[in-house]
Amino acid sequence: MEVLLIAIVAIAGVAFLTTYIGQRWKSNKGEEEVEVAAEPLEECCGAHEVCETDLLNKMSEEIIYYEDEELDVYRNFEENDYNDDQIDEFREVLYSLKEKEMEAWLRSLELRKIELPSVIKSELVFMLVRS
Repeated sequence: MEVLLIAIVAIAGVAFLTTYIGQRWKSNKGEEEVEVAAEPLEECCGAHEVCETDLLNKMSEEIIYYEDEELDVYRNFEENDYNDDQIDEFREVLYSLKEKEMEAWLRSLELRKIELPSVIKSELVFMLVRS
């Protein structure tokens, strides 16, 4: 009976050790894979629906203009401070953008500290959800 109990404890100990060592080995291997994936790509291969370089552009602090330099005068405005003519300026830029440029335009406005008028925010959300 004691031999059976010792054998069960030994088997449980071996199973615990192999599981523990296997998990540690997988976690170390996973960290290496994450480091490799974080390296920036030189060019987009065009095989993806969304290019990885777009993700890199989102993370950058470089301001990209979308022929909307005139919107810089609205820096530090609140979303409800705009009149109809000013809202139309934002609308004109928004509707001239390609679908894939909309998120980057939002990032550009954010970096320039330009808040969208509330009406334009609603339109933009509708356009992004619809696509």
